[in-house]
Amino acid sequence: MFALLSLLLCSMQSCVVQRIDHTPYAKTDYYRHTLQALDEQPPVAREGDSLQAGWAKVNITPPVGSPLAGYGKRKGLRYSTVHDSVWVRTFAFDNGSAEVIFVALDMLIAPMTVADALEKEYAALGLSPGQVYLSATHTHTSFGGWGQKLVGRLMAGRYSRQLVQQTTAHIVQSIQLARQNKQPAQIGYGIAYAPHLVRNRLTGSLAGRDTTIRFFKIEQTSGKTAVLATFAAHPTILPSMDPVLSRDYPGELVDQLEKSVDFAAFAAGAVGSQAVVAPHGDTYESTAAVGQQLAVAIMEKLPAVELKSTVPLGYGRHPLLLPRPQWRLNTNYRFAPFLFNGLFGKYPTYINSMQLGEVVLLGVPADYSGELIPELEQQGRPVVVTGFNGGYIGYITPDRHYHLKKYETRSMNFYGPQSGSYLTEIMEKIMRSYQPNDGRNN
Repeated sequence: MFALLSLLLCSMQSCVVQRIDHTPYAKTDYYRHTLQALDEQPPVAREGDSLQAGWAKVNITPPVGSPLAGYGKRKGLRYSTVHDSVWVRTFAFDNGSAEVIFVALDMLIAPMTVADALEKEYAALGLSPGQVYLSATHTHTSFGGWGQKLVGRLMAGRYSRQLVQQTTAHIVQSIQLARQNKQPAQIGYGIAYAPHLVRNRLTGSLAGRDTTIRFFKIEQTSGKTAVLATFAAHPTILPSMDPVLSRDYPGELVDQLEKSVDFAAFAAGAVGSQAVVAPHGDTYESTAAVGQQLAVAIMEKLPAVELKSTVPLGYGRHPLLLPRPQWRLNTNYRFAPFLFNGLFGKYPTYINSMQLGEVVLLGVPADYSGELIPELEQQGRPVVVTGFNGGYIGYITPDRHYHLKKYETRSMNFYGPQSGSYLTEIMEKIMRSYQPNDGRNN
């Protein structure tokens, strides 16, 4: 009997705990099938005679008493005060041959439940899912209530179907308004730098930082001007246990920009490993200072941005097949995939792409590390990476950091030691699929 019980326990352990799989991703079926999907479904990229652009924002703030999202230790903490309301900010771009929609949510992520609900709305809007590019500011003090599985509820509080439906309806409304507000317009791309506002929290490396502010300037013929900006520092300034709703520094940034332009929006960039430097600690003085300094950096460069009224637009949604989950127990062992899926859920994953002029935007379902951006920039054209596109696969960091016993590389690395190389290679291939840009993708 003792021998039988021992055998049973060992069998159970082998089912629950497994060795880390180090099979080179280039030899796997998930890699081959992802490449096949890229070949079969290339992005749409079309030239046009003239650009039209519109924008709109809709308040998405739920009632006081809704849960916050961003930290598991909150355990569903509900906010009792709204410091600053949260919004969905949307751009619609149309060059007569293609239309693309950019959505920025003042939320931790574009939630999977909201993204799924939106899928049912696109047809009535005359849009395909690939035309809508979802992003989020990644503030850790916005509302939750959208996570269904156990981990989702820990990070975002108790699930609320009504809250998901309301958020979805507000996003649809913002798309409709942005399209209604389209006018002939020009667009240009610029960069600025803020090295004093970001640090590498994983390694401390000065070289391993993405210090670039990337932004678009859009100007309608009426004279109205808008800015769409990204930055890589994590919006985690405010105290985790304060029951207060806020946009963190991205909210201060857009508010400051809107003192000089008619409309502004922000999307989190490659925030993996990138921490914000808060000059006054975890206070609203810090969120104000960071937002103001970023706005000043952008406004200094804005007048010099070259604008064009005839630009190519493109879009795509690219399936991203993944290995079996490798949520680690320790250096050599992982929990069985069924445990991970039971706790986190199992959702479709994809990369979004959008072309605005010469720039390619890539939306990923992850905290993608700013350390990986130089590899994408080697493709020879401007690239903007944003995260949290309606899915989530954890932190994506350089493979060389996999051994580090840190939060990003141990607790939040969900898919194994080659996630950084794999995702970056697929993103590079998507970028190349937009070249050459001579109208031959029509």
